[in-house]
Amino acid sequence: MLKNKSFWKLFIPFTSLLCLSLTITGYFASTIIKGHHAGPLAGNQASDIKSLVVYILFAFVITGIIGFIVIKINTSPLLNITQTAKNFARGNFTGKVEVACSGEMRDLADAINTMGAELQARTQIILDDKNKLDAIMSNMREAVVTTDYQERIILINNSAQAMFGLSKVEINKDYLWEKIRNEKVCRLVRELIMSSGKAENGSRPEKVVEIEILSPGKKLLQMHLSPIQIDKVTYGILLVFHDITELRKLENARREFVANVSHELRTPIATIKGYVETLLENKETSEETLREFLGIIMKHTQRLDNLIEDILQLSKLDSSDLKMELHELELYGCIENIFSHYKEHCVKKDQTIELDMPPSLPAMETNEYLLRQLLTNLLDNAIKYTPNGGRIRLKVETVDNTIRFEISDTGIGIAQEHLSRIFERFYRVDPSRSREMGGTGLGLSIVKHIVNLHHGVVKVDSNVGAGSKFIITIPRHQPRYAA
Repeated sequence: MLKNKSFWKLFIPFTSLLCLSLTITGYFASTIIKGHHAGPLAGNQASDIKSLVVYILFAFVITGIIGFIVIKINTSPLLNITQTAKNFARGNFTGKVEVACSGEMRDLADAINTMGAELQARTQIILDDKNKLDAIMSNMREAVVTTDYQERIILINNSAQAMFGLSKVEINKDYLWEKIRNEKVCRLVRELIMSSGKAENGSRPEKVVEIEILSPGKKLLQMHLSPIQIDKVTYGILLVFHDITELRKLENARREFVANVSHELRTPIATIKGYVETLLENKETSEETLREFLGIIMKHTQRLDNLIEDILQLSKLDSSDLKMELHELELYGCIENIFSHYKEHCVKKDQTIELDMPPSLPAMETNEYLLRQLLTNLLDNAIKYTPNGGRIRLKVETVDNTIRFEISDTGIGIAQEHLSRIFERFYRVDPSRSREMGGTGLGLSIVKHIVNLHHGVVKVDSNVGAGSKFIITIPRHQPRYAA
């Protein structure tokens, strides 16, 4: 209360006016008393004046105390309102003005309380919107950067910092060209700022371009630039970056796949067409030549059939809608069946094929058809690329909670520079030899897809002239979501 300026502004003039009134009253009262006591009672004059002064001082004290109390009562609500308003200004909306009086002061208190409730509600809405925006920006995969027309960064999300390798950015202080050291990005931002300033009829030019960055890693980005109005007097540029590196790789892979399929189909079709035309033009073809030509046509027809079958199989494995049906499979009987089938093939080429598999091999959760495809493709390759008299070995064992398949051979082997690409579609170490042996170039790609579907791992160990070894490790039990 003692620090309340409003109180003292009222109390000091009130007290001064009271003192002046009492002084004037005392002056006139003393004058009248002097007139009445001018006679024989003059001796009592001093005593009467003293009594009058005491009465005046007593009246002054009583009046001052009453004035103090009255003014305090009337200014306390104003002090309460002032303090509450200051709390509102600091962002504290919990307090309310409590007044016992009525009238204008009560109306003012109610207005302050209503204003506080409205401010609290609007502040909460703004805070909620800010939290939502922060959450969205933080979890966006796209990189977002916003600058003002002076190229200062006024907003940047986590994806942008990770994409450009930025550890710390000071908002409203750091410039775009300081943090993103890409000449094309900065040039496009400046061009858009200039074109935005010259734009007529409120039009806002936008740009969509592709850029390549080399640091922290080589990436291809699609960048969207558009001018935005930040507030009534501030304008800026919004930059949104999409990482399209993998998309371009997929597009290139798709184009290569179509080109490779076209090439692979063209070769046997051209061969079949040539021999059929020869047979049609030469009506007097000998039976021996006819059988030879038909054998060649049959061979290339079979190659076409194998190629189409592999393409369809790969397409099915690639499909996101594929649902792999799993069941417990007794591996011993299944692998014995596959092994006995290939044993006959190896006899024709004077090859030795061995099976190393314990009878106590546990059951495995898998899809039998896909597992047969996996082993068939690997054994086919091993027999094709192993010369006569060579050796092929299939080893199956349990390692921890996985099943380990090892298919090894003593064939021609694979050079080290080719090992990283042999699982690509239509990739061949020796294209002419592969086609001659009837290979489609898709077998190992199918193997890789089947292993991935089983949440397994495939490794290759090979050297030229020393044979190859394919090691596949698959969990015995698949995750539930794979079923």
